[in-house]
Amino acid sequence: MRLFLWITAANLLPVFFYGCSAFARRERSAEQIAAEAVLLGKKSTLLERENQILREENLALSRDVEILRSEQQKKDAEAAAERERLQTQLKAAETTIANLNEKISILESESSGKLRQLTALNEQLAKKYAEDQRKLQEELSRVQLEAAQERERLAKENAEKQFLLGKEIQELKQRLADKEKELHELRTQLNGLRASEAALLKQLENLKANTPPQK
Repeated sequence: MRLFLWITAANLLPVFFYGCSAFARRERSAEQIAAEAVLLGKKSTLLERENQILREENLALSRDVEILRSEQQKKDAEAAAERERLQTQLKAAETTIANLNEKISILESESSGKLRQLTALNEQLAKKYAEDQRKLQEELSRVQLEAAQERERLAKENAEKQFLLGKEIQELKQRLADKEKELHELRTQLNGLRASEAALLKQLENLKANTPPQK
């Protein structure tokens, strides 16, 4: 659409100059014709400049969306890695406690004299395991909560930016529609000038045909 606008405006210039010159020879001065030609040339240049600005702004908007998407993916990957690390630590602690409990069972069967000591040790290990598990669970919950909050924040920011980008795109579309309307009006004026020129030429031909030859 933008390329079509540029080509149309460029092609209209010589046609408009020709139509204006033929029509203005009878009703307007050469200064008026030159001023109108300069005005149309400026409008054509402005249309091309607007089209270039729109192309550049569209590229910038696409780049901003890709940057936001990349940042969101990076945050999600970091949160997933942190959860995986904590879950690995939790599993390692559970494995360690299971091994210790197995060793305690073996020692109890080998020596009844050490039963109380082993029982006390088992309780200590159980308490330590419970405490470690609680801390790891709290840490995991904290990381998950922070990750969820970060995702929510990024989602809100992304939604806000998407809204602003959409609004800006709509404004750009409206500006483009206004420029297209302006171009349509210029075409209408040009068609009117052509029609006037044709009518004047026809009147001139009629006058020549009705004028008797000079003796």
